[in-house]
Amino acid sequence: MTDDISGDDPAHSWRLRFEDRREYLYAAVAGPEDSLAITTAYWLEIAAACRQRGAKSVLVCDRLRGNPSTREEFAQLAKALVGSGLEQVRIAFHEPVSEHLRDVEFGELAMREEGFVLRVFSNEREAEIWLRYGQA
Repeated sequence: MTDDISGDDPAHSWRLRFEDRREYLYAAVAGPEDSLAITTAYWLEIAAACRQRGAKSVLVCDRLRGNPSTREEFAQLAKALVGSGLEQVRIAFHEPVSEHLRDVEFGELAMREEGFVLRVFSNEREAEIWLRYGQA
């Protein structure tokens, strides 16, 4: 099953597409910009989808344009997601823009500090393999 969700505010348009894959939920977010508000909104939608579908693993592909969140914003995001249910979900995050990887890895650290099982990958196939077979 595939579902699409979009941001409600036309000034901050984004689109989130879900696919039920064999062993995990796939979520691809796309849009013309990125911000803490957008990132928080789409992560809350991912949390809701995981709860509704009973997903234990999710692969998130970031196709938003613009710069990633700052270290401080990642820390805020991680705290905002505590209690969302994502603490029980194994999360692989695919960042296809190599220039953003270093910044996004701070997000991985912030999420892990709050108890989430999340890893950042530059390659979607590696993310999928980690979800299916890798160690936390």
